[in-house]
Amino acid sequence: MNDEMLLKLALENNEDAKNALYEKYKYIIDILIKKYYSVINNLGIDRSELEQEALYAFSDAINSFDTKKNVKLSTFISVCVDRKIKKVIRKYNGEKAKLLNSFYSLDYDYEDGITLKDIISDEKTDPLYNLTLKENYEELIDKISQNLSNLELEIFNLIKNGFDHNTIVLLTGKTEKQIDNTIQRLKTKIRDIIKE
Repeated sequence: MNDEMLLKLALENNEDAKNALYEKYKYIIDILIKKYYSVINNLGIDRSELEQEALYAFSDAINSFDTKKNVKLSTFISVCVDRKIKKVIRKYNGEKAKLLNSFYSLDYDYEDGITLKDIISDEKTDPLYNLTLKENYEELIDKISQNLSNLELEIFNLIKNGFDHNTIVLLTGKTEKQIDNTIQRLKTKIRDIIKE
């Protein structure tokens, strides 16, 4: 049977048709979970919970697919499952960020030998060193957080929590250029805060 017939039967609650569609397209879930493997591990997300959420999205995709639209079923399933996985990742990232906010050091190696100190200071001076003599780390983070836009704060927390550039693009749904521009604004704002 073709997809259209299977979909019609699946919408009539035919379990065989639903199983046939699942067997045919279950590879999509596997591919997307592999795509986010490092993020899933980094956040400590339970893989079976994520697979369950992906299955819900798969089921929703089957139930809401419109055969009149000029879209392949596999593409529609991919988009629905991908969105669901990203939603779960964002949820976990928000919870983890709250827990980890006070545990990161200015000298913690966030990415390939780059520390937060390196990210927010320029090559000529290291104003952060002088600042840490006067204020503790939590006060600095609070001060920075209060002066950032929502997107800047989200990216700041992702960087702080060890996510690389490509993962930040995936998690935020922004383009590389938008992320680069936001990071530049972040650096400027943080330097200004440090100089106060």
